[in-house]
Order: sequence, then C-alpha cells, then structure tokens
Amino acid sequence: MQGIVLEIDLKSDSGVIRGDDAVRYEFKTQSCRGGMPLEGTRVDFEIKDNAAAEIYILSTSLKAKLDWLFWFLFSFRGRISRDQLIMFLTGVLLVLPLPAVCAALAGTTTFFTVGGLMTLYVFAAVIVKRFHDSGSSAFWLIFTLLLLIFITLLQARVLNLAFIGTTAIYILMAFLALAVIFCLYLCFAKGSIGKNRYGEEPYFCRTVRLK
Repeated sequence: MQGIVLEIDLKSDSGVIRGDDAVRYEFKTQSCRGGMPLEGTRVDFEIKDNAAAEIYILSTSLKAKLDWLFWFLFSFRGRISRDQLIMFLTGVLLVLPLPAVCAALAGTTTFFTVGGLMTLYVFAAVIVKRFHDSGSSAFWLIFTLLLLIFITLLQARVLNLAFIGTTAIYILMAFLALAVIFCLYLCFAKGSIGKNRYGEEPYFCRTVRLK
C-alpha cells in the first residue's frame, strides 16, 4: 500500500498516513525504515492490525523539503546529527565567500554586515541543535560567547575593574580556551541513543521539525 504522511506527533511517537484507498492509518515512528518521513512525504507501507507498519519513503514534496530546510537553518529546537553538521559546514565553506566577494565589489559594508549577522544566527541555530543531540544545553555556547565578549572588553579597556589585573585576565583566557574546546567537543560528540529531552534521535538528513 502507498499513501501520504498527513501528520507526525513526536510527543507520542506516532503519526497518520492517508492511504491510496482513502483510509487513514496511524503508525509509530519506530515503524519507519531508512529515515523519518516529513509531513507530505509519499510512503510505501504494510497494514498490520489496522495500522501502518514497515514504512519506506518513496518521495518528498518540495514544500516538505523547504519546511525542513527552514527548521534546519533557523530553528533552535530539535536535534541534528554529526553527519548533518559536517555537511552544513562543508556547504558554508563553499558558499560563504560569495557574499563577501559581492559586498567587496559593490563597495558597501551594509550588505556584508547584514549577511554577517544572518550567518551568525544560522550558525547558532545549527550548533545549538547539535548540542541538543548529545543532551547538552545551549548554556555552554552562550557562556562561551559572553566570556569572550567580557575578556575583549577588558583587553580593550572598555571595562576598568580594579579587582581584575593581568593575572586574572590570563586565568579568564584559560577558562575561555577550555570552554571553546568543550563546545567543539559537543559539536562532534556522539549523540544520545534514542529519545532525549530535546527530541527523537535524528536520522541522517531526515530530521523532523519539532512543533
């Protein structure tokens, strides 16, 4: 039997498929083979006890792909795998120089500034979801960024705190280095097996947007 995925509810690990026979079948996400389908995905499945089982993805609609891409780039919710992060970083290395070249040729910094802020937002959204995959909070990323800003202000003498001298700054820089190393570790650490507090275990390039 073939049909269309109408709904996926990760809270209950279930969903609904409308079969080509116009009948709706409930299913469990554990029944999905080869990846989690998106809403609007056409699937092939078997019927067992009036429910869908042994579900395989046949094709995914353009709307579903764009919906997943929007979640991947702009949402701070859910989880992504190491493979997805590596693919994202590879794409960034190939695409990121293009806006910088365009801004340089145009002789304006406005486009470059807006693009830089957007890039930082996208990077933060992707990295936070990678942290979530290992069960870690985005607190570590926020803490590292705030510590970096604080040390920069101290070194630029924007902040003049009498109780913080050169030795204290070196100690803070050592803490910053450790925080950066820990954040890098979280980016590439093995994800939690199964479900954690941030959502289901992600499939390679088939993570479902959390609602």
